[in-house]
Amino acid sequence: MCRIGGTIVAMVGSLVIWYIVAERVPGAIVMLWFFIFLNYYFFLKYPRFIPAVMIVTVTEVLIVGYELQVLKIGEERSEQSGQPVYP
Repeated sequence: MCRIGGTIVAMVGSLVIWYIVAERVPGAIVMLWFFIFLNYYFFLKYPRFIPAVMIVTVTEVLIVGYELQVLKIGEERSEQSGQPVYP
């Protein structure tokens, strides 16, 4: 249940991180830092949920990082890795 819950929380968090700052790179980096800060609060406060918190943190970084990669190198080059780009 921690894996499923952590993935759902990370997907929602990534959407908030990306769209609350209108897809601007500096804002996305700051919001990602803020969300990681919040994640580690739960990491320290509720140690029994460490696996879920780690899943949330890693998934948020992967999703936001991939969007930043698409902005940097473009959709065509990003899709060469086999991961499709979803608008």
